[in-house]
Amino acid sequence: MRFEYVTDKNFEDIFMVSAKYEQWNYVKNHIFDMVNNYVAIINEEYLPMPFLVYEKDKMIGFVQVNYDDKESKYELCKLIVHETEQNKGYGTKILSEVINWIGAKFGQGTLAVRYKAYNTVAHKLFSNAGFDGRIIEDEVVATFEMGDCKGIVLHSEFEEIPYATVKEFVRKIKELKKYPEDMVGNVKGIHFKKVDMNNCKQIIEMQLFENQEEYVMPFVDSLAQSYSDLFEEEITITYVLCNGEKTVGLMEIRCVDGESFPGLKGEMVYELFRILVDKEYQKEGFGTKAVQLFVDYVKDKPLGEADDIVVSVVEGNDVALKLYQKFGFEIIGKDKYEHIALKRKI
Repeated sequence: MRFEYVTDKNFEDIFMVSAKYEQWNYVKNHIFDMVNNYVAIINEEYLPMPFLVYEKDKMIGFVQVNYDDKESKYELCKLIVHETEQNKGYGTKILSEVINWIGAKFGQGTLAVRYKAYNTVAHKLFSNAGFDGRIIEDEVVATFEMGDCKGIVLHSEFEEIPYATVKEFVRKIKELKKYPEDMVGNVKGIHFKKVDMNNCKQIIEMQLFENQEEYVMPFVDSLAQSYSDLFEEEITITYVLCNGEKTVGLMEIRCVDGESFPGLKGEMVYELFRILVDKEYQKEGFGTKAVQLFVDYVKDKPLGEADDIVVSVVEGNDVALKLYQKFGFEIIGKDKYEHIALKRKI
């Protein structure tokens, strides 16, 4: 088997791994794992290590281990065998190889897993592997103590993970200016805030109006994409949009080469990549205040030197178009996706 570490290069492929219909009662969609991964990294809580699993060139599953290096603890937060590859022994093989890899890579420690008490398949899998479990409410918390790991031989190929600890990961994204500030600005109560475990739960439950869904990516998809963005060369930063203590939306800011915009190839630009306001808080002026805050924020060029601010609008989204024109953005043509491209000077 081959274990391929999930980055921006194969991020979309994880959604090709699907459980059987009835199994989704036991596990959450992979998109929520990616949300948690992003939040865990920027808050330095643990190092997520997600892998796509292949048998030769055939994708057979997805597995993720979270590593708390402070206490040498590991959590197996997801193990999915693709629905067409189940009942072939892959679950047992993946679990065995992951345990061996942890031992060979990190040494001794405790590997924990949680699963629903009525998930008999999971119970059999982990019990047979030597996990000791106890029931807490409707869940089983099972642990496996890894002893002397010297001389372990891996029978599978594991792609090298780029960072050994979450602190190392954070140090790198800070150097690349991808690490969000705790809070940015304040325009009549509106400010940007770093995403944390509390406000991300609010974000993933937020919704757009049905007629907006053809123009912009949903909240949970946007936040999950932030994990992928950490591995890209371009600078993209995600913020929660707040009104006082209340979370009302999501913002994504980029400092990139303007090659996607007409006449700006080779020039660095600040891009208001995404602004989402929950439908419950729309038509209260939060979008307008957020754009003003963004324009004020980039005046100091916090992510690098650039002369222009750019934004794209999907054809037909007249509300957004008028909003940006109100702030002095002018249409300069179409971007590489054939969306309306606008620009103004910083």
